[in-house]
Amino acid sequence: MSTSKWKKLGLKTRIAYITAIVAFVIGWGLTLAAFFYPTVGIIHESVLWVLGQALLYAASVLGIGMYVTGQVRSMRNTTNRYIRNTGRPDPYAKMDFEEVNDVYDDDINEDAS
Repeated sequence: MSTSKWKKLGLKTRIAYITAIVAFVIGWGLTLAAFFYPTVGIIHESVLWVLGQALLYAASVLGIGMYVTGQVRSMRNTTNRYIRNTGRPDPYAKMDFEEVNDVYDDDINEDAS
């Protein structure tokens, strides 16, 4: 992810991504550290449980974000095909995905005020 895309993300999304990455790293770090604990080579079930929870959380945060982005893109493509078939001009034809989201967010903010 480029720096400009990261800066465009909201605070809630940034916190979710950061915590998912931290949980992933801590889960694997704890598992690796368990190898060197006095009972060398034996990992207690609680360590594996923490690893499983960390992996589940990271997959949930990152996977849901990717799924939603994919669905939004799919919906936009379907809408564009519909607009092309009706002969109306596509208002977002020259915009990339982030610009369309910015326009959509601006419309929502105007409606809210």
